[in-house]
Amino acid sequence: MLFDIEKMNKLPPEARFFDVNGLWYFFNGWVVRMLYPTPVTPNQITFLSLVFGLLSVGFYVSGRSDALLWGAVFLYGKVVLDNVDGNLARVRGTSSRFGRFLDSLADFLVTVLVYIAISYYLVQSTGDSGFWFLGLFGLFTGFMQSTFFVFYLVSYTSRVGSYDKNRVDESITKEDQAAAEEDVSLVWDLRLQKLFALGYGWQDRLVEGLDSACRKLAGVPETEEALKVWYGDRIFLTAISPFCLCTNNVMLAIFSLFGQVELFLVLLISLMNFYWVGLLVWKVSRERISKSG
Repeated sequence: MLFDIEKMNKLPPEARFFDVNGLWYFFNGWVVRMLYPTPVTPNQITFLSLVFGLLSVGFYVSGRSDALLWGAVFLYGKVVLDNVDGNLARVRGTSSRFGRFLDSLADFLVTVLVYIAISYYLVQSTGDSGFWFLGLFGLFTGFMQSTFFVFYLVSYTSRVGSYDKNRVDESITKEDQAAAEEDVSLVWDLRLQKLFALGYGWQDRLVEGLDSACRKLAGVPETEEALKVWYGDRIFLTAISPFCLCTNNVMLAIFSLFGQVELFLVLLISLMNFYWVGLLVWKVSRERISKSG
């Protein structure tokens, strides 16, 4: 089978939008091209990305003079590998629900540990225990912003007819349970889905509630046609793409290189939340104006 780089994309050409996250791993196509004919599997790359994430955590808490440098290097490596696995799976046509959950759970684990690690680093280097609060609040903020982006991305891609391994609502259904009972190969898919729902379910529910409130304020009717327009706003998708966990990790890596982890947390909690609220106000206002006009 010939290598087709177009298959790396989650969306068909006519449905794509500018995603700022592509800037951080623009060279992934070359990496995937090299890996394509090899026996290396996407799940093995996911595992390697987890190892890189854990190495980043180890350096952040190591107490070494170059802790921030190597923490940043391995965190960026984790970001790159975290995107190579999905790209390789799509090019090979081997995308799966198992890989989707494995990837997300690895992200969850690394994200929690990295934020604990940088909080520990700040407390140890300054003697100020208040950084535990700053770090953990930053963790909550980062998760919510990332889930916000993913919610609108999946709401869009599911209507475009691509990215079919993800659902807006990943709650376990009777169909999921029945499928696992009929096909033993799906048992682990179900187990990982349960872990996913435990880790991300509360975030999804909060974002769904926020989106529902915004649609009511904007006067969007509960029809599929209206929802397709609401979720198909590619300008809005581009604007919220910096909330992705990839950009979050890359920014943390960059601020780490400059020894400004504390500043990263402050900006994440203040500036990015202000940006988040501003985008929602803009989206709702624009929808109301378009209806009144």
